[in-house]
Amino acid sequence: MEQASLLPLLEADKEMVMASLAKDRALPAAQAVLEKAVDRVMYRYMEQCDSAELRDSAQYLLQTLKNTLPMMDTVGEARAWKKEVDSRGTGKNKPGMLAIGLLLLGLVLIFAAVVGVLVAGRMAGALAFVKALLPVALGAGSLYGAGILTAKPKKREAPGQEAVRMEYLVDSEKAWHCLRGAVLMADNQLERIRQEQAISLEQAAQAPKREVPKGELDLFAELLESAYASRDDSARETVSAIRFYLHNAGIDVVDLEAGQENWFEFLPAGKSGTIRPALVRGGKLAKKGVASR
Repeated sequence: MEQASLLPLLEADKEMVMASLAKDRALPAAQAVLEKAVDRVMYRYMEQCDSAELRDSAQYLLQTLKNTLPMMDTVGEARAWKKEVDSRGTGKNKPGMLAIGLLLLGLVLIFAAVVGVLVAGRMAGALAFVKALLPVALGAGSLYGAGILTAKPKKREAPGQEAVRMEYLVDSEKAWHCLRGAVLMADNQLERIRQEQAISLEQAAQAPKREVPKGELDLFAELLESAYASRDDSARETVSAIRFYLHNAGIDVVDLEAGQENWFEFLPAGKSGTIRPALVRGGKLAKKGVASR
């Protein structure tokens, strides 16, 4: 069966990735497109790969690739947006709250002075006029102050000051080759792990199997029967250790299954199950097991 590889999975998405990069070449958008491409490769590799070790290694490599994508190396164009500030300013001066307050105060004082003269009448006209001079003067002063505040120029930014915004645009071809190169490196690493696995399996297959004497088989059979009867945690650990030891010696520990009844002796019981597993070497029975039915 052909082994799954990362690069062919990425190449299958090339047109879709290039189209997405062409839609928006801004750096954040391109980063998101490449990360999604890596995720798609990861998901499909997990589905196709049979080795748990290779799946774990691929997930680690691709996650690291996502976190270290060298996006700045893919920038093909940079745009600078400048906004010049006019030192003279534009538009009309608007009166502030203080100017509006002085204006209203001046108008009220002058109006009050006029009304006071009219109410005083003809007999006390001269005295009323003298008394009205003070509010008229205060009102005129308030109006003058309001005009000064309104006409006072607002503070402006220094001449020639500019607001600059930089925008980096990604070169689609550069981004694709960058991603492809990173995935190729991950693929090479997985291939190295795959080769090491194959060498280990070959060495294990070629290693001479130690012949287990019949006396040891009987001892292991008794230990397995005791462990099967106990079923606690220590017993399960004992069964696992014996299975591993015998497997390295070329002997399989087999529980009762359909079609393997001839490898067992049966005892009557309320339910079926394995009392002592059978020991099989190379597909041939080495020690009969015991089961209930």
